[in-house]
Amino acid sequence: MKTEQADDWNELGEGELPAALIGAKPPTKVRYTHDAMIDMIIANPGVSQNRLAIEFGYTPAWVSTIMSSDAFKARLANRREEIVDPALLMTVEEKFKAVTERSLAVLAEKLAQPVSQIPDNLALRAAELGAKAIGVGGHAPPPAVPADYLATLAERLVQLRSPAPIPITIEGECNEKS
Repeated sequence: MKTEQADDWNELGEGELPAALIGAKPPTKVRYTHDAMIDMIIANPGVSQNRLAIEFGYTPAWVSTIMSSDAFKARLANRREEIVDPALLMTVEEKFKAVTERSLAVLAEKLAQPVSQIPDNLALRAAELGAKAIGVGGHAPPPAVPADYLATLAERLVQLRSPAPIPITIEGECNEKS
């Protein structure tokens, strides 16, 4: 239902809307007008329902009813998935994996040059990264902790707490018999 009562629906108060426009039923199917609204929402995600109402010549209540319907929400979600750049959907882990694979390809190409043309720093860093990757560099697993580690530690702590006899020596005193 289009109405030409006001240029801006923000100017109308709650009691000023025609009774016929109140209580609209949510649509079960999305129409071409709804698709146009979805296009506008995707093009300008910050667009308000009042702005949509003005653009399409409907009441804000009608726009709200349409936008809250399951059919509209499903179509909007599908359209967003179609438009969103796949690179934005990649997880951080996938991005790091892609960067790592590319870096390894570049490194392999650089290392394929004659030995005299490979900078020493590049060769050392490549060796370091390779060693870490196979677990022999800085990322080797820590040594295994013995099963009785806590018991041994407790015993050592008790020994440190107990006072050990300390030999007392007095300066200038002589222990010799005359």
